[in-house]
Amino acid sequence: MVKTSSVPPRGKGHGRGSRSPGRGLLAFGLAWAVAVGSLGGFVRPTSASADGTPAYKNTSLPFSVRAADLVSRMTLEEKYDQLIAMQPHATWRPKPKAIDRLGVKSYGYWAEANHGIYFPTVPGNDNYTQYPQSTSIASTWDPAITQKIAGGIADEARVTYNTSCPPGGANPDPVGGACHGLTYWSPNQNLSRDPRWGRADESYTEDPFLAGQVAGAFVTGLQGNTSSRPDTVPTGAHDYVQAVATPKHYLANNSEANRDFGTSNFTERSMHEYFLPPFGASAGKAGARSLMAAYNALSVKENYTTDYPSASSYPTLWSPRDNATPGGTPGTPAAASRYSLETMLRRSYGFDGYVVSDCDAITRVYGTGTQGHSWQPVQLGGQTQISKTLGNAWALKAGTDLDCSGGDYPTATGLPAAQSQGFISESDLDIALVRAFTARFQLGEFDPVGSVPWNSESYSLSAAGDPDVKLASPAHRAVAHESALEAPVLLKNAGGTLPFAGAATGKTVALGHVDSLNAFQSGSYSGPTAVNTTFAQALAERTGSSASAVTAGSTTPFLSSHLAAFPDVLNADGTAITTSVCASSPCDPVKDAATAEYRISQADNVVVVVGHRNNDGGEGTDRSTVVMPRKQAELIRDSIAPLAQKYGKKIVVWIQAKTMVDVSAFKDLPSVGAIVWSSFNGMYQGKAMAELLFNDAVTLEDGRAAVANFSGKLPLTWYSDVDAQLGPAADHAIEDYRMTKAEGAKCGRTYLYYQVGPGCAAPHYVFGQGLSYSPFVYGTPRLSSPKITPDDAVTVSVPVSNRAGNRPGRAVVEVYARAPKGADGNRRPLKQLKGFVKSGLIAGTSQRVKVTIGAGDLWFWDDVKHRKVFPTGEWTILAGPSSADADLKSVSLRVTGHRTAGVEVVSAQPDATELSLDTPDNRINAQLSVTKHDMTFWDLSDRALQVKYTSSNPAVATVDASGSVKPVTTGAVLITAKATANRESRSTTFPVVVTSGAPDATGSAFPNAHTSRVDFGDRKVTLDQASLGTKLSASVVPANPATTYRYQIAPMDTNTAGAGVTSAGVLTAARTGHVRVTVTAISAGVETSESALVTITPKSRFGGVGPPPDGDGLPRVPQSR
Repeated sequence: MVKTSSVPPRGKGHGRGSRSPGRGLLAFGLAWAVAVGSLGGFVRPTSASADGTPAYKNTSLPFSVRAADLVSRMTLEEKYDQLIAMQPHATWRPKPKAIDRLGVKSYGYWAEANHGIYFPTVPGNDNYTQYPQSTSIASTWDPAITQKIAGGIADEARVTYNTSCPPGGANPDPVGGACHGLTYWSPNQNLSRDPRWGRADESYTEDPFLAGQVAGAFVTGLQGNTSSRPDTVPTGAHDYVQAVATPKHYLANNSEANRDFGTSNFTERSMHEYFLPPFGASAGKAGARSLMAAYNALSVKENYTTDYPSASSYPTLWSPRDNATPGGTPGTPAAASRYSLETMLRRSYGFDGYVVSDCDAITRVYGTGTQGHSWQPVQLGGQTQISKTLGNAWALKAGTDLDCSGGDYPTATGLPAAQSQGFISESDLDIALVRAFTARFQLGEFDPVGSVPWNSESYSLSAAGDPDVKLASPAHRAVAHESALEAPVLLKNAGGTLPFAGAATGKTVALGHVDSLNAFQSGSYSGPTAVNTTFAQALAERTGSSASAVTAGSTTPFLSSHLAAFPDVLNADGTAITTSVCASSPCDPVKDAATAEYRISQADNVVVVVGHRNNDGGEGTDRSTVVMPRKQAELIRDSIAPLAQKYGKKIVVWIQAKTMVDVSAFKDLPSVGAIVWSSFNGMYQGKAMAELLFNDAVTLEDGRAAVANFSGKLPLTWYSDVDAQLGPAADHAIEDYRMTKAEGAKCGRTYLYYQVGPGCAAPHYVFGQGLSYSPFVYGTPRLSSPKITPDDAVTVSVPVSNRAGNRPGRAVVEVYARAPKGADGNRRPLKQLKGFVKSGLIAGTSQRVKVTIGAGDLWFWDDVKHRKVFPTGEWTILAGPSSADADLKSVSLRVTGHRTAGVEVVSAQPDATELSLDTPDNRINAQLSVTKHDMTFWDLSDRALQVKYTSSNPAVATVDASGSVKPVTTGAVLITAKATANRESRSTTFPVVVTSGAPDATGSAFPNAHTSRVDFGDRKVTLDQASLGTKLSASVVPANPATTYRYQIAPMDTNTAGAGVTSAGVLTAARTGHVRVTVTAISAGVETSESALVTITPKSRFGGVGPPPDGDGLPRVPQSR
């Protein structure tokens, strides 16, 4: 690497992790470092089929293999540039440049779509569908409609993408804007531990199971209901991905007050039982192609007394022991945590996509004070602040593949400097980029237009600019309308207050703050809408009034009205009711009480609309209270309710709020007949409200018929006194990740742990609660078997009846499990949601609803043994319409025996993706792990486990029994690892490209002539040699006798041997194990780094290959035989 200063110019590096620009995927143990000119035109033969088609263009090859071949053809600086994830039209940070010779377009990874396209959109076009906000999506308790919502978003994403970047068209100019990406940073599935969280409306629920079900459905819908995996060979429409889902923010990031630089402190148990499972469902089971790493640091608080037991072979994975260091923030930044990103996400849950940082999260890894975590890793002695260069390297090696905002990875003091200093090799760049480009291959970006189903004319705008039917189509609008009917939750309906009688029989008056009643509120991260109707407009239209809603005036911009609109079907005469909001109490909220009294006295139906507006909390701002702003509760209690009581009227309070609000001021007032809640309910929020109030028969926009009947259920607990029960926000309770009383939570958080008792009054409304116009009756559940083992499943059958009703409706059957009493019972959830079904019943009918629960789902985390345990004994299975004990009927299930040690996840995290014939001794190690059902890892030497490796083409590369891949000739292959134990098998794959020479960089935006490599392959050293000191050696290819070499062990790399190495390459080790050593070759001002795995053996016996340790300096994850 030519150095003009202490930091080399961008793009001048090379080597295994630092291969020269244009070099293909790096061979495992070697690198190159000589100018192309000095090689006399030494250009790599291309990996191509018999007809000359490059492998990356060959649609008969798996996506991952094609991605590996493409990345191998990039120059080093092109690779740095491609690690940027940015908005397509952003000007404050660079975007990745197009690589014309390879057909790589300038691409904007950053796109948002929690409940409809937020950005990017087609400029000047507002014809997009906006669905209910995320919390409202969850309150439908309907994964099927969630999948439809996400499918509609994906359709409109394709229209947007195809318009910005026509398939088969030229690359866009990155100065003017990149392709509007198909990689959406959605869903936001952090759990709503605290209702004061500012972004609660963007999230789904407080419950990990419900969150996983909803997020999994969203991922499936957005990605096109496809079974596409990285090793898929596309043969049809469903082998491609329609759009890429990116669950966020991983992990435990649900406090705005301290989200950037704070630490999420939780127990190992709550991490496994509460925070991890939703991401396991979406990123693992549902197969999200991407995931976002959060800003916060992670710290697991547990009373460890000993390290985890070690095993005789890899993997030597690490646990999340508290990483507190004097003078620095405890914990590891999420974007730099190899434990959470590799051990948990990839190896335990099977995620095989790419990871993008939250925007500027890489800066937080090394920043100090108000700019970061002031992180002092234990590997640096716990007293040394991590540098920018090392922080970038740490994040990349931990598994954060792309840098949002592009302000760190590509900069001279970022990864280029890390490569020059020997912290990373070019192979580390290759691994990250192959993950990202595999997803882009799955999107069909590099394939012929006709082969990708969403590249057709129907997913574009016409030449005249008119929206095609795929943009805000009747089908999409119908789903938005249908979900808006399903989301609202009927919390109270005393004396049959609802539904209202038909419009012809009476007058309806609507009251409320202008922001709730007369303004369209959509929530955070909301984009343009094809239509939107306010509550006032919708009620006026529904009741047949031709008059406009009457809006109260205000005297100054600060003052706002409380009584906002009156769609009074007979007498809407335009008279304003003047009200004001006072800056301090006491305050008379209604100035013209006489007018209000007259309106209420003349009305047959009285609706009060209250709640939140978009900016009542949000990203960066938590709410300090759950009291409704703008004195809306006082308006009901002190003004409207007394008038309604005086004239014998029943009020319907309609609440549209981000999350729960305090209703104690009015919920039990006799004149308040009904209470309805939803979060922001999409572009049909007003229309759906009017239809639900009148129980209308509805014709949806696609012609389907529906009946407006309440079917929503609460996804959140409505505490009766949040500050008293959860602790005041001023005491940072919202940042407190303690969940149970045993952990120190005051009353316990969420329905899982909240314990009613002294100082902990019963909630106003419980998780899962919601009424209907249909009087559903739930019977006692039955089990398919009263006794099972942890390897079995049981079907719960619940009778549900609508026989007494005269209206069709949709019933939700909720199934919970309560564990046998155990020694740790005070830390176990009171009950856990294990399944649910939403089913339609017409009037006068009944049915049996079935929910299947695997006994393998009946588990807890043992934070002494550091694994899942499957308690035996009498479990209680409960079923009914809510989580309230009074609503549930139960049956006993006896669980006996033990969970078989089968195969849960097989994961390979190879240390490179490219081998070179120029360094034939180089190897790629599979670094395989196999996870049991209890989330411990198999010892790979255990005879009960069989692992078999195969190469898709041994003529190109072979793989031995330990997972070591050897090059044979140029080409590209897929390596498969299959693990079998107790008659259960699973497999995984990874790509390998074999190259020779330097890549063709003709026309590159980043010309770089440096193409030398360092020959430094893997090796074995006996312990007796290492105890005395053994000299390592490396060489440059082509040879240069003037080269000097510098050796080191990067602080975040594998070192289970307690090894050290001098700068001259003398290695010592304290025990058997593995250590990764990096050598930097310096020749004529060029620095090139390469790394190799050194195995310390007792007597030259190699102990097996597996994954590296975590980079976090934490105790090892247990393995068992």
